[in-house]
Amino acid sequence: MIPQPVDRLALARALCARLVAAHGDGLLVGGVYGSVARGEDTPWSDLELLFVTRDGHAFPGRHLLYCGGAVGYEVLEEGALVAALERPTTGWPMRMGVLSVLRVLHGDPALVARWLDVGRAVPRDAFRAALAEAAPGLVVESYGRMHSCVARGDLDVLHVSALEVLLEMNTALCLLNGCWVTHDYVGGIVEAAAFPLVPEGYDRLAPALWRERDPAMALALADALVDAYHLLLDREGIAIRDAQSLEELAL
Repeated sequence: MIPQPVDRLALARALCARLVAAHGDGLLVGGVYGSVARGEDTPWSDLELLFVTRDGHAFPGRHLLYCGGAVGYEVLEEGALVAALERPTTGWPMRMGVLSVLRVLHGDPALVARWLDVGRAVPRDAFRAALAEAAPGLVVESYGRMHSCVARGDLDVLHVSALEVLLEMNTALCLLNGCWVTHDYVGGIVEAAAFPLVPEGYDRLAPALWRERDPAMALALADALVDAYHLLLDREGIAIRDAQSLEELAL
């Protein structure tokens, strides 16, 4: 399916206006983010929007096609958004990243600035607790899958597993630093390299692993990067819970 030519920013404005007409003052803010907001979209780009409503005024978000192109919008009540920003989880960096680049089409941009301030005010200890909670589910499994792929000769899955290592590590580094990135994929990795706390050699190892296709070289890069990542967590006092008995697993 080849998408038809569409002015995506104009489409975003029209969709926003229609939802404002339908939901009135229950809709606080509507905006667009991603490549359309940056003016970098192509005929194949999707259109991504976020709508924030007053509490009790939410309506369903949707993912659909328009003239062959993907369109998606998420709808959040203000209270739920604020709660998600106050209590960091693995979804916190994405929420902050979207808000920080949101091109407001409806509502007061000062509201977005206020929500960003909520996220910025999260105490350092809360980020570290969130990372300690999430860490067993980040990097460990995808890194182990890389080694399993090589051991089984299942090299078709190796590069996908390497990308999972990098994206999960990016999430972990966002929590460790209380920061966020505004680009997906390798762009986000490049952004994270500027964080104060990153594994030694991250700015070199992570992009190299993203681009590496040779199995032996990819595994060597992953070994070095993951070792440096665990050293960083140890140095920063982030303990990854590793149960040593069935009783601990059942808690």
